[in-house]
Amino acid sequence: MKATSRAPRIIRRILKILSSLLVIAINTLLIWRVFFSANIPAEIKTLTPTDGLRAAYAQSGDALILRYQEQATVTKSARSYGYFGVPQVIFIPEIQQVQLVFRYNDSTLKHLAKDYGLEGIPDKELTHFDVTLVKTTDLTPDNKEDNIVPETLSSERFFPTAAYTERDTTSLYTYYRYVFDGITIEDVTAGIFVDVYYLGDVNYEKLPYGTLCLYDAPLPWISYKLTSADKKELAIN
Repeated sequence: MKATSRAPRIIRRILKILSSLLVIAINTLLIWRVFFSANIPAEIKTLTPTDGLRAAYAQSGDALILRYQEQATVTKSARSYGYFGVPQVIFIPEIQQVQLVFRYNDSTLKHLAKDYGLEGIPDKELTHFDVTLVKTTDLTPDNKEDNIVPETLSSERFFPTAAYTERDTTSLYTYYRYVFDGITIEDVTAGIFVDVYYLGDVNYEKLPYGTLCLYDAPLPWISYKLTSADKKELAIN
């Protein structure tokens, strides 16, 4: 009788332990996803050592100006909410260059298939998006209040310097590091944006699939400090 009466308590204890282990496992997975799976791969995170950047660093060292602004890092529009991110962007005015890291989650490919009526989820190992920069210029610089009116702005599109494009993937994300050359910022520059188009629907006359602001004239600059990995890549042997 005693053995029989103890059985339900043992079962309840086992179930309680299993439930606790399940909660721990779920929390561990969430913590890993938040803090580790979204880490930029080391090779993508490090600045691309272009010839111009290496020469500029050799001349200026740590005095070289590298900067960015505090901007939204993930798309927020209803059309592509959370689809695309730019976790790092660096402006290098001395060599008229911008380097950025472009990222999207595996779920973005599922949304892409749904949004465009594709037969299946696109292959993660292939390239699916066209990424460009757009620079807007204020045509009426004496009136800063009218920049929301398209007619008061002109725009110029810039394409990545293909030789320097890098790509990497993690269990959840796809990353690209792009280099854009010839980017200057003058007093009349209103903004610089990154536009994302699906490669199967590239039409620059249409609204992009996703867009993020990288530079907004009224906002202040933040200095970027070279990491030890950056310095190692930029050092000329």
